Amino acid sequence: MSVEQDFAGLRAALASTPSVTPAELGDLGRAVFVGSGDSLASALHASPHGHRAMSSGDIAWMDQAPAGCDTVVGISHSGTSGGTVKALRIARRAGLKTVAITSWAESPLAQAADVVQPVASLRYPEVVPVAGHLMLAQGVAAVCGVDTTAVNRQLLDNLDVIEALVEASAGELPTTLPQGISILSLPDLRSAADFATLKFIEATGLTVRNVPLEESGHVDYFIGPQSHLTLLLQADAAAFRFERLAQALEATGQTVHTVIWPGAANTPEDFLVRDLAMAVHNTWLAYRASKLWARPWFRGGQVNMDASHIKLPEHVLQA
Repeated sequence: MSVEQDFAGLRAALASTPSVTPAELGDLGRAVFVGSGDSLASALHASPHGHRAMSSGDIAWMDQAPAGCDTVVGISHSGTSGGTVKALRIARRAGLKTVAITSWAESPLAQAADVVQPVASLRYPEVVPVAGHLMLAQGVAAVCGVDTTAVNRQLLDNLDVIEALVEASAGELPTTLPQGISILSLPDLRSAADFATLKFIEATGLTVRNVPLEESGHVDYFIGPQSHLTLLLQADAAAFRFERLAQALEATGQTVHTVIWPGAANTPEDFLVRDLAMAVHNTWLAYRASKLWARPWFRGGQVNMDASHIKLPEHVLQA
């Protein structure tokens, strides 16, 4: 399957799928948004609005509601992710308000919530998945008060730009397999960076890390002498810092590629669309890297993708 075929499928799906319509949720107070994997990357969209994002397992397997919050928001496309379901049940027992962001209104997650923010399913043939994140992140933003009703149309309008950026980035990939990958960002693209980490792991099977920009500046020049790929995800802020850091890392022998999203973001809606556009870019770049380096995605099917290891047993889900 080629990247062009995938973009055609995404184009059709965005054109036919409604964006998220914000639900009536009332006051969240201080909220903690929880999820696992892709859903946790979606949860990071709550951070610019003054809320926190946590792994649902931090609540579920410690059996403690998060301190200093009024609301726990659980994020799961299927609504059956075990840690997230359990986290909402713990929050409810602690007397906190609970909200579910899910595509399945009758799911165990929805049943554990006081209020549900529904999201549609963006359906098209995928190799390395991004569709669920595009909708769940909209759900997070909608819960935080962002107008999400035109996001799919705005992403559709940007697909030509995204595709061109993928082609440019793919041309900068090293032709030989690196031994590791670092994804660097500032908070304006932190969710996209977190999501990129997951997608490169899924697509290539390499060790990949997500690093705040300045922390990389403190330690990453020690990486080596093995080959290492560093991707810098850059938007409007601190272009000079990205440039200086890229020079320093290149001087140590790393392959460095800076991905710059063209155009400014001025509203919460703009920031959301830009981050999701970069998430699409990163997903397709990971796919292209897997093809270039002859790395079979999901370890060539060796990995069990039914996600049973992160779901609670049926008798527990129905409890």
